[in-house]
Amino acid sequence: MSSSRIFRVLLPGLALMCCCSSLVSAGGFDEVEVHGFATQGFIKTSANSFFGDSEDGSFEFTELGVNASMDATEDIRLSGQLLSRRAGEMYSGTPSIDFALADFTVRSTENDNFGIMLGRIKNPLGLFNETRDVAFTRPGFLVPQVVYYDKVRNLILSADGLAARMSTFSELANVSLYLAAGQPLTDENVEYVYLGSGYEGDFSPDGLSYIGRVLVEKPDGTVRASLSIASTSMKFERGASDPIGNGGVSLVYGIGSLQCVVNDWTFTSEYMQEPIEWRGFVGSPLAGKEATGESYYFQAAWQARTDVEVMIRYGEGYADRADHSGVRIEQATGGAIPAHTQYSKIATAGIRWDVSSQLMVRAEYQRHNGTLILSNRENPVPAATVPDWDMFALSVSYRF
Repeated sequence: MSSSRIFRVLLPGLALMCCCSSLVSAGGFDEVEVHGFATQGFIKTSANSFFGDSEDGSFEFTELGVNASMDATEDIRLSGQLLSRRAGEMYSGTPSIDFALADFTVRSTENDNFGIMLGRIKNPLGLFNETRDVAFTRPGFLVPQVVYYDKVRNLILSADGLAARMSTFSELANVSLYLAAGQPLTDENVEYVYLGSGYEGDFSPDGLSYIGRVLVEKPDGTVRASLSIASTSMKFERGASDPIGNGGVSLVYGIGSLQCVVNDWTFTSEYMQEPIEWRGFVGSPLAGKEATGESYYFQAAWQARTDVEVMIRYGEGYADRADHSGVRIEQATGGAIPAHTQYSKIATAGIRWDVSSQLMVRAEYQRHNGTLILSNRENPVPAATVPDWDMFALSVSYRF
C-alpha cells in the first residue's frame, strides 16, 4: 500500500480511536451528542440520466447519516459522521467516514479564537460545501450544481490532514481564516470527469492538497462574504490494457461568495474558476491540454411563512472559459463530444415546506440548456445526450 493510501486510512481512523478512548475514560456515552438525518428523493427528467434512469422517474437518491460529538476535555472536541449516499450510477450507498476529527482549541477569548483540527475534515469551500449532504442546510434539492459539481463531490468534499482555524470578533465584523493541508479523496467519478472515462489503471492523489478560506460576516449574520481556494494534483498510472499513457492532472478550485439577508429575503451569489492542466497521457487528446472552468449563479429565497420558503436561481457553468460555446471541442473531436456537453445554463424554481422542526418536504423544477453537470458515467455516449431538458425533483427529509 502506498504512503498516501496509508495516510488516508490512518488519519480518520486515528480521530475515531481518540473518540472511542475518550468515551471509555469518560465512563460512558452520557456526554455524547448524537444526531442523524435521512433524505429520499425522486427525480424525473425529460431526457438524459440524472441519478439513475430519471427519464422514467428515479428513486435512486438516498442520503443517510449519523454523527456524534463530545467534549473530551475543556479544549478538545471530538466528532465524526458515517454517511450512506446512493445516487444513481455514481454512488452506491456503501457507508463511509464522512468526517472524523479532533478539534483542539488553543485560545478562546471574547475577541478571538484559535484552534487546530486533525483527521478527516470537511473542506469549507464556498458557503455550502461543509454541509452539502444535510438537506436542511442546503439551498435547494441539491447545492447549486454549476459551482458544487456532484460528479466530483468527493474530490472537494473533505481531506485527511491538518487544519488551523482563526477568528476575530468585533462590533463591525467577524473575520475567520482557515488553512489546511491534506490528502484529497478520489473515486471513479473523479476519473470519469478528468480523464473522460474509467480505466484499468490507478488514478490517485499526487501529494498534498492545500485549502484556504477567508470569511467576513456581520455579527448579526445578515451579510457574509468569503473567498476560498483549493489546490490539488492527481496522477494516473496506466493499466496494461489502457490506451493512454501515464499522466497527471493539476487544478486550482476557487470560489468567491456573497450572501445578504434583507427582511424575509436571502440573496446569494457565488463565482467559481477552476484552472486545470493535464500532463503526459501520451496517445490521448488530454496530452498537454489546459482549460479554465468558470461558473456562477444568483439565487433569491423568500421566507413566505415561518414554515415555507420559495427559491429561484439562475446559474451558468462552462468547462472552459475560452470556449463558452463548446464549438472548439466539437470540431476537434469530429462531433464525438458535442458542444452542449461543455456548458450548463440552469433556471430553477423551488419550494420548501418545514412540516415540523424534524420533517421537511421540498419540490423543485429546473430548466436546462446544456449538459455539463451530467456525469458521463451515467451518460456514457455524449452524442446521445439532449441539450435542452427539464428536471423535476421531490424530496422528503428527516432529522433527529
